[in-house]
Amino acid sequence: MSMLDTNLETIEHVVRIDATRETVWTFWTDPARLCEWWGVEAEAVAEPGGVFRVVMDSGAPVMRGEYVELDPPDRLVFTFGWEGNDPGEPLAPGSTRVEVTLEADADATVLTLRHELPATHAADHAKGWAHFLDNQMTACATQVSGEV
Repeated sequence: MSMLDTNLETIEHVVRIDATRETVWTFWTDPARLCEWWGVEAEAVAEPGGVFRVVMDSGAPVMRGEYVELDPPDRLVFTFGWEGNDPGEPLAPGSTRVEVTLEADADATVLTLRHELPATHAADHAKGWAHFLDNQMTACATQVSGEV
């Protein structure tokens, strides 16, 4: 597949988290918080053009992209890809786009994630996002919210 392929799909995942938008926001922008739910190491410079890099379990794979838009605590957009994939390959670093919106729902937050990526990779990434958001992020953000 090349960069010219146009068979893209947008996966969407929605989860309700028992924490404020401000708390959930930090789980996307603070390197320590990213490590609580997504990886073992993270770099996050939460500004347009800033690095967004997460080293997954055991050091591989490594997600790399950059922040594109930040509107705290409502919405953020970042690019997404995997280190080790060359430019022009599917899911090269920064080659796909992820949008996260956070909507207040009483004392909780409804998180909506949309990830536009090659259709051939959509099913695997939909499963991954479901696991990390439904299990990992929800548990971490809820625990932090309960400590406040």
